[in-house]
Amino acid sequence: MRRLIIYTFIAMLNNLWSVGVDALLIPQKANILALSGAGIGGNVDIGINPSTYEQPYFGFSNNTWLGGVKGQKSTWIFEGESNRFISFESMGVDDIEFHTDNDFNPEGYISANWFSFDFGSKFDISNNQKFNLGMNIKLNYSKLYTDNSWGYALDLGATHKIYNDLSIGYVIKNLGSQYYSSNEKEKIEPLFGIGISDKMKILSSDIFFMNLSYYIDFINHQNNNIYKFGLQTSFPFINFMFGTSRSNDYNDYSYGFSFKLNDFMLIFGNINHENNALGNPQSIELRRYF
Repeated sequence: MRRLIIYTFIAMLNNLWSVGVDALLIPQKANILALSGAGIGGNVDIGINPSTYEQPYFGFSNNTWLGGVKGQKSTWIFEGESNRFISFESMGVDDIEFHTDNDFNPEGYISANWFSFDFGSKFDISNNQKFNLGMNIKLNYSKLYTDNSWGYALDLGATHKIYNDLSIGYVIKNLGSQYYSSNEKEKIEPLFGIGISDKMKILSSDIFFMNLSYYIDFINHQNNNIYKFGLQTSFPFINFMFGTSRSNDYNDYSYGFSFKLNDFMLIFGNINHENNALGNPQSIELRRYF
């Protein structure tokens, strides 16, 4: 079974799932995972929409991907109105069985690793605080035994605040190419998305408040339509997140929570999909805000 899982993981790398965004892509940040990637129209995360404004922080996440593959991601969002950011992530396995014949016993073990470095920022147009643009440049490198691959991609995003907490967002992701050690070149299929978000103020007082934000997204990638929906509570200390993704050949649901105390926040996210043999990816992240 583990051999099947590893082969599936390798196939995903070779088919650019590591840099693309599709229904089965497992993000390496806990809050994105908990919302199943929903939130194009809201200020949820720069990984969803690079025009998002986030309070500056440094964060580190420990992730379990499909088949129990381990990974890490670190993110640093700098202070300033442009919200510049950098991030580095990695994942891999080092116990893939190596076979040259039908012998059940492996001749040895090889490893597969993937690394990515992102940097970008948001920027305003004519000091219009209701309309923001953002960009994210992504570089990646993967290695399987003696085969290497590297690539680049550009994400573009926009957010338009319509009225109070109601906003709409747009993204175009993965404008780039992937190169292989076999001298092959492959163009990455771009992703197009649009989403809306709003916040409902349920309870407000001098000592307690309760808000509920919802996110509705529509994504088109490789002629596949994906619908995403997410909910996020807003309490003083602890908050809960729920999400789901739906398409013709894939469905999932996700959940998570965050706990913030002073300048520190702990976030957990988990996603459940239809193929139980691959396991349920999860992520736990620690942030320190500035």
